[in-house]
Amino acid sequence: MRKLTVLAVLACLVRLPAGAQTDYPLFRDTANLQPADSGRLSLTIENLNYLRNYEWFGNIPLSYTLLGYQLVPQLNYQLNERISFRGGIFLRREFGRPGLVTVEPVFTAKYQKKGLTFLMGTLQGALNHRFIEPLYNPERIITSRNEQGLQLTLDKRRFWMDWFIDWRKSIILNDPFREELTTGFSTRTRLIKGPRVTLELPAQMLIAHKGGQISSSPDPIESLFNTAIGLSLKASTDGGFLRGINTDHHFVYYRNISGNKLQLYNHGTGWLSSITFRSRINIDLDLRYWRGHRFFGPVGMPLYNSISEKIAGYGEPDRELLFATLIYDKQLFPNVAIDMRLEPYYDLKNRFLEYGYSVFLRFNKDFFLKRL
Repeated sequence: MRKLTVLAVLACLVRLPAGAQTDYPLFRDTANLQPADSGRLSLTIENLNYLRNYEWFGNIPLSYTLLGYQLVPQLNYQLNERISFRGGIFLRREFGRPGLVTVEPVFTAKYQKKGLTFLMGTLQGALNHRFIEPLYNPERIITSRNEQGLQLTLDKRRFWMDWFIDWRKSIILNDPFREELTTGFSTRTRLIKGPRVTLELPAQMLIAHKGGQISSSPDPIESLFNTAIGLSLKASTDGGFLRGINTDHHFVYYRNISGNKLQLYNHGTGWLSSITFRSRINIDLDLRYWRGHRFFGPVGMPLYNSISEKIAGYGEPDRELLFATLIYDKQLFPNVAIDMRLEPYYDLKNRFLEYGYSVFLRFNKDFFLKRL
């Protein structure tokens, strides 16, 4: 019965116009520098309210609830048509815990020219990298949103790229802990661009590193490598209830490239297929199939991993999951958007059904102050 279910899903994925990995357009930061804004000083206010709850009782991922808000006020000054500076403070309040769980400064120097953008400081990170979930956990928009380091993006008619270094933890001589950084790139090459059909080739790579020669930590250097390559097709319709179908298919690879291996599994693979039906009432259905063999994504969504984050030393070498996510995504008012999701999945190997759900409400607005 299980094999018949999987074959039925895969047959649908093949027959329908081939989508995107479950997307969160709510969190895309796509603003470009405009020549008319040269000399403009403004105040940017961003507020993200969130609820993310997991009802997971299996042996691989942890189950918990995140409920709170983020507030990021920043001053933004655009020196000319190519350079801008932005700085402020990042605040995160987690309901049920005293005070603020995060208070951090943020600052970004940005250079932009002909589709090329270079950032130093606080990055346009998290879901802007457009990684698939096995490589990058979308929950990091809540827990690890402030990425600091370097970023280079390129946005052309047929090619998009994002390369970055996120310096998570730095060290000085004899610090008792290891430095931590994540580096990676994400690209999308447009093969076909028609009035109704777009075909793209996505490629992604990510390395999570812990180490440092000047640290006094007894823990060895560790570097974990993930990569994915796939095919993405988006098809739109003229009328009716359905406005489009997206489908994505990725081969995913993991390897422990450390000298001293600490993980339960040191290399593995996975296959992720998804199809999203997009309606004209902003309610979408995303269906996904994941099959992983000894796969591990150090900053990916733990549900896809074969190594448990709940039980030390425990693993399930083969993981096979079916997802059916119901999505309501809409811009309610200018500068205000909402994203609501019901996310059940079925574990085909262990034969149980679990679910999670999330709600995000985002406000993001730029207030003009004066021209210098």
